[in-house]
Amino acid sequence: MWKPLHLDYILGKYDPLSLRVLGSLVLWVLIISGTIWSSLANLPENWVSQSTDRSELIKIFLLNPPLLLSLILLFWFGFEWSFIPIFLSMFIIGIFSHLEYYWSILFSLSFVFGLSIFAIVYHSLSIDYSLRSVASIVVFIITAFISATASSLGAFIWSLSHDLSAAQTTTLWNGWWTGSFLQSLLIIAPLLFLFSPSIERFKDKYFEIPERKEVSVNWIYSTVILVTIVISVFIYSGEYLGKKRVTEEVLAMHEKSAEMILSALESFEIITWVSIWIVLCVGLGAVFLIGSWNRELKKKVDEKTLSLKKIEEELVHSLSEKEVLLKEIHHRVKNNLAVVTALLDLQYMNTEELKVRHILSDSKSRVKSMAYIHETLYQTENFSQVNLQEYLDRLCKSINTTFNTTGKKINIHLDTSGQKMEMDKAIPLGLLLNELLVNSYKHAFIDRTEGDIKVHLVKEGDVLELRVTDNGVGFKVEDQEKRKSKSLGMTIIKTLARQLHAEMEMDSKPGDTMFKLKMKLAS
Repeated sequence: MWKPLHLDYILGKYDPLSLRVLGSLVLWVLIISGTIWSSLANLPENWVSQSTDRSELIKIFLLNPPLLLSLILLFWFGFEWSFIPIFLSMFIIGIFSHLEYYWSILFSLSFVFGLSIFAIVYHSLSIDYSLRSVASIVVFIITAFISATASSLGAFIWSLSHDLSAAQTTTLWNGWWTGSFLQSLLIIAPLLFLFSPSIERFKDKYFEIPERKEVSVNWIYSTVILVTIVISVFIYSGEYLGKKRVTEEVLAMHEKSAEMILSALESFEIITWVSIWIVLCVGLGAVFLIGSWNRELKKKVDEKTLSLKKIEEELVHSLSEKEVLLKEIHHRVKNNLAVVTALLDLQYMNTEELKVRHILSDSKSRVKSMAYIHETLYQTENFSQVNLQEYLDRLCKSINTTFNTTGKKINIHLDTSGQKMEMDKAIPLGLLLNELLVNSYKHAFIDRTEGDIKVHLVKEGDVLELRVTDNGVGFKVEDQEKRKSKSLGMTIIKTLARQLHAEMEMDSKPGDTMFKLKMKLAS
């Protein structure tokens, strides 16, 4: 691919006084000086000679040193390295050939215009310029032909400024574009094929080549507009020069005035048709470039989509593995807690002391409360939130089975409205509820054979409220406050409430005891 080494890039990237930068600039100045010298030494005075034929003109353009060196610089180093030598050389030719300075500028810009065609094409297409494939050869030939005809617009500026006849203008134009085209095929192409790989290795060795900028639709539109403006300038200039010649001949009115007027008009007709041809080439080229850009963009989108699909598949596979692993972790934690529960059961059966049995029973209930969390998570697809309905239902049934002694009928009524909660909050909430239910079973239904415990969990806005009520014997709040310091259960409840940042209220009377906690959920 074409990898230009932009002049402003190396001046900004490297020390201007370094050997590689100074060497490049000195060599560039020598090339400019050489092209100017060759232009001065070989002024083509016979361009306007009556006897000049097409073969002689082809030879002049075929062996045009400034154009040859500029094209080589364009391909190997970049557009800004090439347009200055060709512009200065052709400007000097124009001045020394008696063109006004503004027509000399336009004359020299015609050559720069031809160079820009090559630059636009090879910037837009990702294709090898060293001609090592059939596609690259075809692109080079087509581009060389369009570039040669584009630069040949300068022939009409020369013709109209030097009062050439229509036949001479046609001969000059044909010799111009044919010689330039043959120079590209017979001299430039072999040089690119033979030396481009070595030049690219040299550039890679001594310079860090900048990344190619992506071609955008805006860039293509801007280029088409700029080329259109340049062609319009040439058409307008041809029209102006043609009118000027007609006016001069009409004012002079000598014997050959009619012939000269017709000649001027025919010259202008030629420039008009050539300009139309170039506009057509530019239009078709723009369509091709936009289509090529769209195909390239689609290719990149498809590649990116395929890459994203592969990444998605890898992520899904990785997530699946992690889900299996996380389920296994919850399963093992549940099993380990079940082992702990079994050990507490063994200790319970081997202990005769009633107080120790109560302690072991309470501990087993607390361990089970934590185990149910992991059991619930093991059976769900969502590992970040716990379904409180399932979790608390298991908890309530377990406590009912453990503490509902023979001869008593105590029922637990659970209402959670399908709430869900993060695991780090669900565990302390479950432990807290465990303590409240155990306290109700132990103390609320003394000397009673039946009773009801209601667990109500409701969310209002960002506040979650837990209410546990029973219709037991009740207690005096003052007595309960005195027992707080001695009761492990109440200490645990208070600690867990602080951990949840919950506000706790307690009210009791015979037949209606209520614990209420309010906690704010994270937004």
